[in-house]
Amino acid sequence: MSTMPAPERLSRDNRILGVIGIGHGMSHLYYLVLAPLFPHLRDAFGVSYAELGLALAIMPLTSAFLQVPIGFLVDRVGAKFMLMGGLVVAAASTTLMGFCTSYWQLIALCIASGAGNAVFHPTDYSILNSSISPDRMGRAFSLHTFSGQLGSAAAPVVMIALTQVLGWRMALVAVGLAGFAALALVVSQWGVMREDLSKPVGKSSEKAKGVNVADALTLVLSPPMLMFFLFFTVLSMMQTGMQAFAATALVALHDTPLTTANFALSAFLFASAAGVLIGGELSDRTSRHDLIAAIVFAMSAVIALALGWFNMPAALVFAAMVLMGLGQGATRPARDMMLRAATPKGATGSVFGFVTSGIAVGSALAPIPLGWLIDIGRPMWVFYALAGFMGVAIAAMAAQKALSR
Repeated sequence: MSTMPAPERLSRDNRILGVIGIGHGMSHLYYLVLAPLFPHLRDAFGVSYAELGLALAIMPLTSAFLQVPIGFLVDRVGAKFMLMGGLVVAAASTTLMGFCTSYWQLIALCIASGAGNAVFHPTDYSILNSSISPDRMGRAFSLHTFSGQLGSAAAPVVMIALTQVLGWRMALVAVGLAGFAALALVVSQWGVMREDLSKPVGKSSEKAKGVNVADALTLVLSPPMLMFFLFFTVLSMMQTGMQAFAATALVALHDTPLTTANFALSAFLFASAAGVLIGGELSDRTSRHDLIAAIVFAMSAVIALALGWFNMPAALVFAAMVLMGLGQGATRPARDMMLRAATPKGATGSVFGFVTSGIAVGSALAPIPLGWLIDIGRPMWVFYALAGFMGVAIAAMAAQKALSR
C-alpha cells in the first residue's frame, strides 16, 4: 500500500468508500422501508400498528443477535463473501415483501432481512480497516457512518415517492432490486478490496497472524471490550433518547411550543450528520481520540442539564441542540478509531460485530425508561438521564483505557 503513488491510492480509497458507503446506506434504508407504508400494510393485512411496530423492531433486533457470530465468520471466511451474501439476503427479502399475502409472511421476511443486514458492520469495518490508507481512516469511518445516516433519512422520502408512482408493493420490489445493483458494485471492486482475516482463505502460502474462534471469543468478552460494548450502548441510548423524547420533554417541562421543539430536534439531527464529517477530519489529525470524546461528552451533559433546568428562548434552544448535535456526530469517528486501535489484527469482524451490536441494544433499551419518566410526569429526569448516559460513557472510556494497560 505504501509504494502505491498517492493519486492511485486516493482513487482506490474513494472507490472502496463509495461501494461500502452505498451498501451501508442501503442497509439503513432497508431497516426503515416498512415504516412509511404502515397505513397500507395495516389495511392489507388487517393488523394493528403495534403488530406493525413488532415487524419494524424485529429487523434490528435480529441483526444485533446475529452480528457476533457473523463477526467470527467474517474473520474466518472473509468479509467480501459475507458482504455479498448479506446483500443478497437483505435485497431478496425486501423484494419478496412486495408479494406478501399475510402478516406472518412479512414477519418471516423481516427476520431474514435482519439476518442479511447483520453482516454490514463486521464486513464493512473489516474491509475499511484493511483497504483504506491509514492516514485517511478517520475520514473513512466518518463517511461510513454518514452514508448510513443518509440511508435512514432517505427511507421515508424514497418509499413515499415510489408508492405514489408504483403502489406500495412495487415500491418494496423496486427498493429490493436496488440492492442487487449495490451487489454489482461490490463485485466491480472485488480486486481492490482487502479484508482482515485471521486465517487465509484458499491456498495462500503464508498464514496471517490472527486469532482463532476461541481466542476471539475470549477477546470480545474481555473487560476492555465489555467496556467498549457499554460505551457504544450508552452513546446509542443518548442518541435514541434525544430523537424520541427531547422534544416531548421540552414541551412538558417548559411549555416549549411543539413546532419549536421539533425544529430544534431536526437541527440536532442535521448537525449530528455534519459533525460526523467534521469528526472524520479531526480523527485523522490527532491521536487523542479519547480527549475529543471526553470533552464532547462533558459538554453534552452540561447542555442536557441546561435544557432541563432553564426555560430558554427558542433561539438558545436551537443553538444548544445544534452544538450538542455537532459534538455527538464528531465523536463517532473518534469512537471507531479508539476501537480500531484496541483490535488485534485478524479480529476486526469479531470485535466490531460484538461491540457495534451495542448500538441496537441501546436503541432498544432507551425508550422504555425515558417513556416511563414522561408518563409519570418527570420530564426533567429525561435530561438527567441524558446527562447520565454521557457520564457513563466517560467512565466506560476511562475504564477501558485503564484495563488495557
